[in-house]
Amino acid sequence: MVSPMIQTFVVVTVFTVIMIYLVYLGYFDTVHTEIGRKFYAERYSAKWITVLPPWLNMPYNTFVNLGYIVVGALYCAKTSVWLHVKQITLSDSVLFYTFNIMATFYGAIQAVRILTQFHRAAVLDQWYTLPFFMWVFVWACHLDSGIGIKGMGLWMTVSLLSYCLTLVHKHGFEIALALHILFAVYGAISIYRKFPIKKAQQPFVWALIFCAGFVFLKLADLELPKLNPMFEKISGHFLSKIADILQIYCVNQYFEILTLHKNNVQIKKSK
Repeated sequence: MVSPMIQTFVVVTVFTVIMIYLVYLGYFDTVHTEIGRKFYAERYSAKWITVLPPWLNMPYNTFVNLGYIVVGALYCAKTSVWLHVKQITLSDSVLFYTFNIMATFYGAIQAVRILTQFHRAAVLDQWYTLPFFMWVFVWACHLDSGIGIKGMGLWMTVSLLSYCLTLVHKHGFEIALALHILFAVYGAISIYRKFPIKKAQQPFVWALIFCAGFVFLKLADLELPKLNPMFEKISGHFLSKIADILQIYCVNQYFEILTLHKNNVQIKKSK
């Protein structure tokens, strides 16, 4: 029998390949993206010149994406352990696996954008961001009353199609992202009301802080070096990715606490 993690990996891979193919076909070539070194504050430090190849001219912004892979792999491993000892259900594991396999892919996609500075890589980076936030809403619906395959498919389809806003408005991505963040926060709050566990408060608050930090630091990337030259190395964009990785970690932690609590309650009721 194929493990749930492998099955989920195949599904996420298929959808990722479809997204890559649609971007490759040029459907989003008119979308506004920020491409070029002028949009990044990080400058190629002299100490890297003798160590790294010239094409790796933003090492901090490149290597930070390994953080997504580490967090994703960590929680995939934890999910496998929980499933093995029956602390979570098979459907619960699918939610964890999907979110964290997406995280590992997202790290690779962002690294490709930084290294190539290709428009289509930037488009894929933007587009792939949206399902992350929608998955938080789907996750909350799953814990609340169950959502099913059809429900998951519906909301993820809506999420993916929302990127078409970029075709009709210059700031279509920002509008779609803002709506996704609202959906994610609403879902997280609604499920907390059903399972008001004090232990879950801290990761929820930190996830909000890191989300706000991610947005602020990215927008302030070019302004921060005016305050201190240090931000030409440890740039706002680099720090925003640190915040984003920690946000993903806290979301995992939040749903870990709620999922384990829900299953413990159900086990006690069945006895």
